[in-house]
Amino acid sequence: MSIQILTGWAMAALLLSLRIGPVFIIAPPFSQTQVPARVRVLLVLALAACFADTAPVYVLHDGAALALAVASELLLGLAIAFAFQAAFASLSFAGRVLDVQAGYGLATVIDPGSRAQAPMFGTIMTMLGGLLFFAGNGHRELLTLLASLIRLMPAGSARLPGDPQAFISYFGVVMALGLASIAAVMVCLFTIDLTIAFLSRTLAQMNALMLGLQVKTIVTLFVMSMSVGIMAPVVLQLMNSALRFVPSLN
Repeated sequence: MSIQILTGWAMAALLLSLRIGPVFIIAPPFSQTQVPARVRVLLVLALAACFADTAPVYVLHDGAALALAVASELLLGLAIAFAFQAAFASLSFAGRVLDVQAGYGLATVIDPGSRAQAPMFGTIMTMLGGLLFFAGNGHRELLTLLASLIRLMPAGSARLPGDPQAFISYFGVVMALGLASIAAVMVCLFTIDLTIAFLSRTLAQMNALMLGLQVKTIVTLFVMSMSVGIMAPVVLQLMNSALRFVPSLN
């Protein structure tokens, strides 16, 4: 009997590691930190082992049923990772829009997470999202979400709806929230472009391109610093949308 219980616990831990693994390995903000892959794998296995102690266990003896359980657990983990990937992709896209519109797209910085060249505001926005995620106890809410999902769908019984409309709708929502986080800056930059366009029609000898770059680079930094109070609640709403995505599927 003890061997059977130990086998069921080990099977549940391995199945739950497939559910938890994509979240801590490929999903931001955890993928933004320079943590060795070996440490992440050990963290996933440790969390899966802890969750397996509190969850009902299904011992699967059929090979086909085990393969189906492995696939379903992995798909559920990828769905949770997709929620965070889409949320942070919307922030990165919003930052790239600012880079292009304000003229910062000509310069790149080194992303501390990937150690690759990245646009300046795109990197700042994704780092801001990760900072607000941990500052707002998003990591604790994520663990609570995983524990709730394990109670609702024990190891080996994970199911996802096949309708892609839920994923498409969520992607549209997070992209709208990402652009809303920089709405104040975009309105100011559009007003500057409109003003310079009228001035260039009046003063034909004026270099509109150089004047626009100088003005917009300064205004972007000023308005970004002034609109942090508006930006932070939108980013927090974006993180909450990522945490509510998977429970909304059922």
